[in-house]
Amino acid sequence: MGSGSRIDHQHHLVATTAAGTTISAPSQGVSLSPEDEHQQLVSRVLQLGTAVAERRENPEELAEFYELRQRLQDEFGHAEDSLDEQIVQAAGTGVSVPQQRDLPPEWGSAEERAVQRAAAQQVLDEVAAEHQAATSLQEQAREQWPPDEVSYTEDFDAFQRDYDAARDRAERGEQVVPYMTENATGGLGAREGGRGFGVEIEFDIEPGIDRQQAIQNIARELRDAGLSRTARQYGYHSQQSAGYTDEPNAWRLESDCTVAGELVSPILYDEPQTWQNLATACEIIERNGGRASFGTGGHVHVGMHDFDHDVANHTRLMQMYKAHEDVLYRLAQNPASEGNQHRGTRWCSPNPVPSEGYSAISEISSFHGQAVNLSGARRGGQSAHGEFRLWDGSLNPSVIQTQVKLSLGMAAAAVRQDTAVSGPRMELGSHREQRRQAGLGQRRRLSGDDWRTTTANFRQLVDSLFQRPEDKAQATALFHETRWQRR
Repeated sequence: MGSGSRIDHQHHLVATTAAGTTISAPSQGVSLSPEDEHQQLVSRVLQLGTAVAERRENPEELAEFYELRQRLQDEFGHAEDSLDEQIVQAAGTGVSVPQQRDLPPEWGSAEERAVQRAAAQQVLDEVAAEHQAATSLQEQAREQWPPDEVSYTEDFDAFQRDYDAARDRAERGEQVVPYMTENATGGLGAREGGRGFGVEIEFDIEPGIDRQQAIQNIARELRDAGLSRTARQYGYHSQQSAGYTDEPNAWRLESDCTVAGELVSPILYDEPQTWQNLATACEIIERNGGRASFGTGGHVHVGMHDFDHDVANHTRLMQMYKAHEDVLYRLAQNPASEGNQHRGTRWCSPNPVPSEGYSAISEISSFHGQAVNLSGARRGGQSAHGEFRLWDGSLNPSVIQTQVKLSLGMAAAAVRQDTAVSGPRMELGSHREQRRQAGLGQRRRLSGDDWRTTTANFRQLVDSLFQRPEDKAQATALFHETRWQRR
């Protein structure tokens, strides 16, 4: 995606009859079935799709559109075949819309019905092409991923050296978590061959500082620094409504009823300007009285265009998250928080993940209030993305960068099929419970086999996400600065 490009939130196909009648089909595809209920379902999705395309829908209709469109993907097709399976079979061989029964008369004239069939066929062709492209990207990711330069799982001493180095920096009063500006992600967030990402930085204003004036100062300085186009605070989710771009001056300061403000980034890539802009944004907020209070969150959006409509990719991601949930919530804690506590799970509750995985993407419990929100990934296409919401708010660019890299690494590992986990799931609170059962005090510093055991899940996670020593060392520094959390 080149500079200045945009992501459309409603990716759809529109066909127009000779009479000018517009007929829309949903992006996941339509396969016309002889079953009456399926014909009715398609009819309703097409009707809602037109409203969405023209931005005439209300919130209830938008929710219904995505729900029904998901049903089409999971249930629609020949006999027991899912649309996912049809698309896989179609790649390289072509798919034709079934002709067992004509469309019902209420779908319009013969000409209009023919156009609807053509629109559905074009959508199927488009999704099949997307599937081929995604499959190629997945194969490329596996082939190009280099072997580990160091393995924390096999070489415990390498982990211990990095952990001790972080502790030494902390004792000297230095920046504990390193900040990188050149090739910070090892290709995970590269514009070519990687995946785009974005951040949302929530903040409050220090007590005793005029909140309105502070917001005005932050907005003005963001504009003066070339990060935003205007010196104002926009409404909640205005960036989403306007559409995202990768232009560097498209940072947007928004309001949020739970905090003083939220700074939403444009689409970002692993480039020096990205990390310079992130550091500048954090500095502007903090200099004008902004702070990452206990109630603020940090959200990381990660492109998932290569997840396609493959439930296996989603399953691997969510099972990997669940296997390492406890250590992820530890790493999510703001190191500067009082009492070394995570903000809690009210706005980022742990995702329920069945041990056997999912048979359809629609089975995934995923919404705005969960730790990993995949509602934006379920639609597929170039705008597909996931949101990692478990991270605490922070105004330390080194912490935010590490959170970004962990999020990118999890998405990439799922596509590479590099998510195998040995040992039991470590859900939130597991380490504290293990220490309690072993009679180990929560404040006691562990050593020997106890320390090796309690760090095993973290070391395995890092080995799955990163292969460069500097990336593993950065994550280890954040691990040093954080603490295990309760449920």
